[in-house]
Amino acid sequence: MIQGNHEMVRELREQRLSGGRPQIIVEARYSRLPVIDLVVKNVSGGIAKDINFDFSAPLEDSSGFVISDLPYFREGMHFLGPSEEVACFWDDLDPLVASLRQKELNKGISVTVSYKDLVEQSYETDWQINPLLYEGNRHVPEQDRRDGDDLLALLRQTSENAHRGPGEGFSERRRYSRDDRQGA
Repeated sequence: MIQGNHEMVRELREQRLSGGRPQIIVEARYSRLPVIDLVVKNVSGGIAKDINFDFSAPLEDSSGFVISDLPYFREGMHFLGPSEEVACFWDDLDPLVASLRQKELNKGISVTVSYKDLVEQSYETDWQINPLLYEGNRHVPEQDRRDGDDLLALLRQTSENAHRGPGEGFSERRRYSRDDRQGA
């Protein structure tokens, strides 16, 4: 029992020193469709170090540029802090889908990420990246997204102003009753 307690104390100390277990994800970001970005992100509270990537096939854009040959993919990353990310432009959806189909990568590309935490505990995670899932997607044009963002900002400002008193953003209006108008 004492040995078990010592082991638990050691594990808790290592976790405290490392900041927790890192979790590195590699994903395609589709929030700017038709533009697709490739993102490496540490989604946890612990620092990841000695990060290495192994792709099942070269990760290319439709022009033939090999994204997986970028130095941080080819040589690995020394570390990535909690909530930090590295992102790069991959391609536009339609030409990328055509390129992946031509290469018969119908299931996408898998990437294995291996890394360590600060106390040298090793981790390995597999990710599947498949833009073909979004083939034929009808996306909102960039200008419409900006118009929506502008409208949202205006609504927020209006809401903030509604909570202010007279002289703090709105001019005070006097309301007149029928009696006031007749007496004038």
